[in-house]
Amino acid sequence: MASRRLADRVALVTGAASGIGLAAAERFGAEGASVVCVDVDPERSAAAAEQVAGTGAEVHAIAADVSDADAVETAVRAAIERLGRIDVLMANAGIAGTGLAHSTPLELWDRVIAVNLTGVFLTVRAALPHMMERRGGSIVATASLAALSGVPAQAAYTAAKGGVAALTRQIAVDYAGYGIRINALCPATVVTPLVLEAYEQRGGDVDELLRERGRDVPLGRLGEPLDVANLALFLASDESAWMTGAVLPVDGGLSAAMAPRHTPPAD
Repeated sequence: MASRRLADRVALVTGAASGIGLAAAERFGAEGASVVCVDVDPERSAAAAEQVAGTGAEVHAIAADVSDADAVETAVRAAIERLGRIDVLMANAGIAGTGLAHSTPLELWDRVIAVNLTGVFLTVRAALPHMMERRGGSIVATASLAALSGVPAQAAYTAAKGGVAALTRQIAVDYAGYGIRINALCPATVVTPLVLEAYEQRGGDVDELLRERGRDVPLGRLGEPLDVANLALFLASDESAWMTGAVLPVDGGLSAAMAPRHTPPAD
């Protein structure tokens, strides 16, 4: 049941068109926030905003590529102009990118880093001056369990998400004096369009690969977007007021296990 933990607040979510971003936008809206849905695809961003509006929230859709500094600045400025402020920022947009270090094309490396790491930096950088002026704000960055341990054949993705975890800690230290908090989510495999794309890139039977991966998880299943969105809501709310710089696994116990029972192929 919604308890309006984000009443009278404004939340901006990148990568809001699907998966974890959409689930978080809906949870924020259901808890009373006005929500800005940002995604690279204008049509999908608008569709997400329409879905989030079903929670009763005021919602705005903005199209922006998070790897484009000007586009990000424009999106953040537009959100502030429309709604007056940003209290919660969820830097969530990301892309897949499978490959071993010796065979990952530079173009793929650059694109994965640009979206998954630089995109978080640009989004946070654009919002920080506003939050500094208001002396407060909660930032939630989506990293990955890949930020905490190696994942077969994910060189660029793991490097990018590890960077998000490190950047989270750094921003926490540098901006705590302004009342700005930042924490990072580290999901294990969550069944989202991004994860399905990553598994398709590996080849083979995607459904069987996902079932195999689910058997590795101590709690016996893969994650759902709502599993992560619920933690994002906690971090966005005042319930986590004494938390900043945390890099938190959301993984069904996977990081607590010594080793998975089924290791996916490396190539």
